[in-house]
Amino acid sequence: MDSKSNPFRFGGDLGADELVDRVEETALVESTIRNGEKLFLIGPRRFGKTSILRSADEKLTAAGAVVLRLDAEAYPTIDMLVSKIVTAAATRLKGKLDLGIEQISRFFSRLKPEIKYGGVEQELSVSIGVDSSAEENRPVKLFVDALDGLEALALSQPGSRPVGLIIDEFQAVVARGGIEAEAQIRSAIQEHRRVGYVFAGSQTRIMTDMTMRHERPLYRLGTNRFIGPLPADEFSAHLLKHFRHGGFVVPNAVPVQSILDLAEEVPFNVQMLAHNCWEELRSKGGSKQPKLTMQIVEAALRRTVNGLDPWYTESWTRLTTVQQKTLLAVIQREGTRMSSSEAARSLGLAVSSLQSAIRGLQDQNILRDDPAAGRIRLRFVDPFFPHWIRMVVIR
Repeated sequence: MDSKSNPFRFGGDLGADELVDRVEETALVESTIRNGEKLFLIGPRRFGKTSILRSADEKLTAAGAVVLRLDAEAYPTIDMLVSKIVTAAATRLKGKLDLGIEQISRFFSRLKPEIKYGGVEQELSVSIGVDSSAEENRPVKLFVDALDGLEALALSQPGSRPVGLIIDEFQAVVARGGIEAEAQIRSAIQEHRRVGYVFAGSQTRIMTDMTMRHERPLYRLGTNRFIGPLPADEFSAHLLKHFRHGGFVVPNAVPVQSILDLAEEVPFNVQMLAHNCWEELRSKGGSKQPKLTMQIVEAALRRTVNGLDPWYTESWTRLTTVQQKTLLAVIQREGTRMSSSEAARSLGLAVSSLQSAIRGLQDQNILRDDPAAGRIRLRFVDPFFPHWIRMVVIR
């Protein structure tokens, strides 16, 4: 058997040449930054949101744009995020080092940036000279000052050079700064015309409330785009092409469709299951070409779920009894009508107790809302978790 590398990659951001579909979403991020607009990109974890951002970043940068792309969850405090925004701006301008340092000092003057250049890799680093503990909500004010500084810097650039700020997991900024953060951010960036802003988040309930409720400060500040599953036809064709190019026999569409169904068309999980199917096929000896069958897919699913057993066991055992019963009900009822009095009675719970359990499971990123066709269905964030529950808990 040919030892071609496994084409189904998961566990990291995908580049522009690795994304399946997502053409419209990537183009929307690009146009937002080119036109100095605002975009809220909302999608559950594992749906490829971060890969969309990376792909757009790569394309824009290749075309000469200045793009700062940061993950808010990677920085424990707003101060650290602010320092990284200024550092990223300085780094992107360091082609002319003296000019870059002078511009950073001038445009971000309210932050009193202290710029250092050196170290083994000769890297720029920026620290903020303002004491964020001096007054209440000072970290949020520093964040807004950083956005104002970025707008001033962008205005100094040639008109043909787009400047953009992409912040992934944006809800973390608001969680740390509260409703006051939303108000201050809106007050600042609604006047900005040169920087394109893309604020992305995986906490769909929080992000939706933040941007769609008219009483919230960020209501209708920009375009909202929700990231859903990939089109099944495109994903199926992607899987089929790579299995056949790998030298494997795929006699019909049934096993490929099974991969999509078992992973609930969640891109990360589809890639993981397809990856393990590939490894199952490659492990087959003999002179015949290995064939992708339902037996191979089922074996790969067992391998996948068993490999995640320690994580699932830990997640399950730390849940309350009510939360465990709620998950069993989600599986049994396929996530529908879970907040109804009938569902609560079937579990021997008050409606308020069931709703509290659901909110707790959503806060732990175990369940998510899936709104479609005029109703909301509860789904597992990780579609392999219910398979583990069936294999280990229900049996």
